[in-house]
Amino acid sequence: LPAFGSVMVQDVPVISGSTAEAAAVKSWDFSKSIGGWMYAGGYAYSGDASAVYDGSFGGSMKVDVDYSADKAQGWSEVKLSDMNVTKAAPIVAGDGIKSMSFDFYFDPAQVTGDSALKAKVFAMSVKDSEVINQPIDDLGLAKAKAVPGTNLKVAHVKVLFDDAVKADIAHLELSIVSYLTGYKGAIYINNIQMK
Repeated sequence: LPAFGSVMVQDVPVISGSTAEAAAVKSWDFSKSIGGWMYAGGYAYSGDASAVYDGSFGGSMKVDVDYSADKAQGWSEVKLSDMNVTKAAPIVAGDGIKSMSFDFYFDPAQVTGDSALKAKVFAMSVKDSEVINQPIDDLGLAKAKAVPGTNLKVAHVKVLFDDAVKADIAHLELSIVSYLTGYKGAIYINNIQMK
């Protein structure tokens, strides 16, 4: 008989949770809308930007950016924020949030030479303390896959936070960062998960 608290699969003990994917603490699939997500300003960014719902790729947040005036900048940032994440309606950290992942659709013709697209995750707790400030220098764009019927590629991005977030989150930003690009046009983001 199996020991208390374990599970037997064909007479082989399996420790609960050892191979299972952790459930998302919070997720956004954008299948019907982008909810409270919006363009929330920039850093060293001169262009206009917008974040709107688009039905592409099963539903996405379409972010129109214009880094053309900032192509000499080493860090030009378009900030996106979910305005539904507040002190009154925080993301409850539970046992801790260790990562964020998302799908990132981009036009590879606009990322050439030494230029790069990067990202950053930033969050504040319900007690107004910074709990995430995590740059993502490598989005995995070199391994991105072509999206059939488009000129875009998609990369699945996953970032592990330096420290697990134990405090409930009252403000969340996901930023698209240009490093020496003149990128102008649409970038699509979907399937955001925090685990």
